[in-house]
Amino acid sequence: MRVKNWIRLSVAVVAGAGLFGLAACDLGGVVGGRFEGMRTETAAFPTSGIPMLEVESSNGAVTVRGVPGQTDVRVTATLRSRGGSQSEANDHATALTIHMEQQGGRVMLAYRETEQTSDLRRYSGVAFDVTTPGMADVNAQTSNGAVSVSALQGRFDLRTSNGVIDTADVVGELTANTSNGRISVERCQGVLDLTTSNGEISMVDVSAALAATTSNGRIGFSGTIIGDTNSLVTSNGRIEVAVAATASVEFRATTTSGSISSTLPLVGDTQGKEWLAALNPPTRAQVSLETSNGGIDITARP
Repeated sequence: MRVKNWIRLSVAVVAGAGLFGLAACDLGGVVGGRFEGMRTETAAFPTSGIPMLEVESSNGAVTVRGVPGQTDVRVTATLRSRGGSQSEANDHATALTIHMEQQGGRVMLAYRETEQTSDLRRYSGVAFDVTTPGMADVNAQTSNGAVSVSALQGRFDLRTSNGVIDTADVVGELTANTSNGRISVERCQGVLDLTTSNGEISMVDVSAALAATTSNGRIGFSGTIIGDTNSLVTSNGRIEVAVAATASVEFRATTTSGSISSTLPLVGDTQGKEWLAALNPPTRAQVSLETSNGGIDITARP
């Protein structure tokens, strides 16, 4: 996600006064002095229809929550920087520049390291905490920080590196991509496209069309598979799938170093390291389960 054609203004023009203090939280992977300065900025943007929220940051978390009945987008940005003294850390926090702007139905929030002076880039980070109406589209990108979205309906494109992605009570189309972090999805409905390199993918109480891929980590799914063609793929990790005993699903399961097991009455080829079997045929939904170094378990959902 890229936020384009912005007028570059200091957030001080559009937001409230800053606040300084010594914060207890670390700045992720940011290194610097032992003192930390902190400043907060707030803003609110009126909306009509379904807002589009675009967030870009680094060395900080992005949190977005839907609030029933809310008609605007409300933002709290927490800007942190380090220094060799408290005075220097406060000066660094004061010097940071962020953007909080609106263009029609689009609300755009950004902290960009490239816009900061060279003495600030290594020592600073910004977290955005946002509440929106219950329906909103969200594009959120950060690095060295977590992304969390909850209680929303819409389309979601969530990306980070060196951080986790958590979603809960989301309905719609979700794309989540991280490296060196897990992805967790709870009580969600719709279409899921989940990718991580070093971390597990967990889906609990989910009803969705699925595409989930990780390199090093477990993949767990519990819920209802609704897509015609679905896939759960990992290189080094187990795959655990739990569906209702009354579900109608075809399983194509493959492992290189591991075993495949099922507690459900599957019909078809259920021997060796490659299975092609169906639960309650004829089936419409199909799911491919692939792992290189790990087992595959297919069980009944409680």
